[in-house]
Amino acid sequence: MDSNLRDKISSAATAIELTLGLIILLACVMGSVGLVYTTELNQLFLVPDYLQKRLSDACLIIIGIELIKMITCHTIDSVVDVMLLAIARQMIVEHTTPVENMLAVLSVGVLFVIRKYLYISRLDRRKRSKKDIESDVQAEVLGFDVSKEERAKQGRS
Repeated sequence: MDSNLRDKISSAATAIELTLGLIILLACVMGSVGLVYTTELNQLFLVPDYLQKRLSDACLIIIGIELIKMITCHTIDSVVDVMLLAIARQMIVEHTTPVENMLAVLSVGVLFVIRKYLYISRLDRRKRSKKDIESDVQAEVLGFDVSKEERAKQGRS
């Protein structure tokens, strides 16, 4: 496939992503304003179901904002954040069974393990050479920066 055609397709996809992100952002702003202005304080403190509905709406707005970050950042970290928020919202707002609660807690735990032990932040950077990516993976896995050691060896020789 022609490189120029690939660039045009990539630019079109980026434009669509940004347009969708803008639409979601506008919906989040309008939803936030609507949430604030339609909240009745006396029902908020007296009716538990009303509070639960407002929490659910607020969580959806927060997830929408995180979704915008995920669309614009293209990082693994932003994807994990969106999944964490979605699971947390489901667990907090919905009335779920003990088994569903346990699965949600395990899911959050797995996502934290992924973030802590399997996520290499340097791999999320864009437009890097294959050699840079390989040296970053080696540095993360072996615990030292290979490129610095290579430069030191070349300097001593």
